[in-house]
Amino acid sequence: MSKVVVIGAGVSGLTSALCLLQLYTDRIRELTILSSEWPGDYHAHDYTSPWAGANWASFASKDQVEQIQRDKASYLKFRQLAKKEPESGVKEYTSKIFNLKEHGLPWYIEQDFVDDIKIATDAELRYRNLDPALYSGFEYTGFTITPNVYNNYLISKIRKLGGKVKRVPRLNDITDVVDVVGYLPDLVINATGVNAGKLLKNLEPEELKKVYPVKGQILQVFEDLPFQLMVDTLPEEHKALPYQFLNIFPRAEGGCIIGGVFKKGDWTNTVDSKLSESIISVCKRHVPELRSASVYNSYTALRPGREGGVRIELSQYAIGKGKKLNVVHNYGIGGAGYQSSYGSAMEVCLNASRVLGSPLGQCPFKL
Repeated sequence: MSKVVVIGAGVSGLTSALCLLQLYTDRIRELTILSSEWPGDYHAHDYTSPWAGANWASFASKDQVEQIQRDKASYLKFRQLAKKEPESGVKEYTSKIFNLKEHGLPWYIEQDFVDDIKIATDAELRYRNLDPALYSGFEYTGFTITPNVYNNYLISKIRKLGGKVKRVPRLNDITDVVDVVGYLPDLVINATGVNAGKLLKNLEPEELKKVYPVKGQILQVFEDLPFQLMVDTLPEEHKALPYQFLNIFPRAEGGCIIGGVFKKGDWTNTVDSKLSESIISVCKRHVPELRSASVYNSYTALRPGREGGVRIELSQYAIGKGKKLNVVHNYGIGGAGYQSSYGSAMEVCLNASRVLGSPLGQCPFKL
């Protein structure tokens, strides 16, 4: 029977913990999640999960087979939760996505993977002030997730399965976990997001250079919308910022969040008032349904980016005479944390099998 420690209480860490407890019921004696921030905390803009848009719209290109598998598994799980466990904070919404024709259709439309696919008409494109000669669009049944509700739902499931949670100061090095828990864990899950590079700076200095923040800015409005909407590449006449696009996601409890921006390498937490004005202007131009948008809050947060994409793999670090620290990493997912969370967690479990042995449950990934 093994002792497992998960570092990080964002959606990646919590989902990994839950899947480990579900799959390794006969192999894990104790699982503890350590984190300096927890669902309900809003004091740290580098604790990404509370601030996220939290929807499903896969960013994977057609050749990114592993990421497609992660996103597929998560879509199926969210569909199940939306239908059977509404208390999870997952709710079905029609997703409308518009982009330049030259970008083509994403894999999930070409493969007919998602539910209720419809192609946008020229009339709808014109209604949304998009030129049908340049733009195309489609819709499908997607999901919106209320982050605080969903992450606390995950914690409740983890606790029911015997998992423990503990608030601790931020670690300076991943090997500090031994002193914090008072023993050498059989396995550590590193789900520390945008701070993962700092945690590995001594063992893997190259990771400090690979991991980077992608700043986002979001406005919250009182008005409701019965669908999600995304315009990835804005028309040139908007004169929007180079890193600006449009995302609108309704929340199950009412109201919407509106973004967005994608500023690589920006660690700041400052809200740009001019950007907020631009976000509202773009929103009103493409979403006549929200010509009245009453902003009650605005904020910034950092997506956890990484050169080379998400890292999900096992590392073994020598930490003393004859001792090693087994670590499965799960960080660097960028803006796709929720929409790939379940698939990524299952892949964590697959890597964990090299330490814990074969799981009791079923894993959709092959060795």
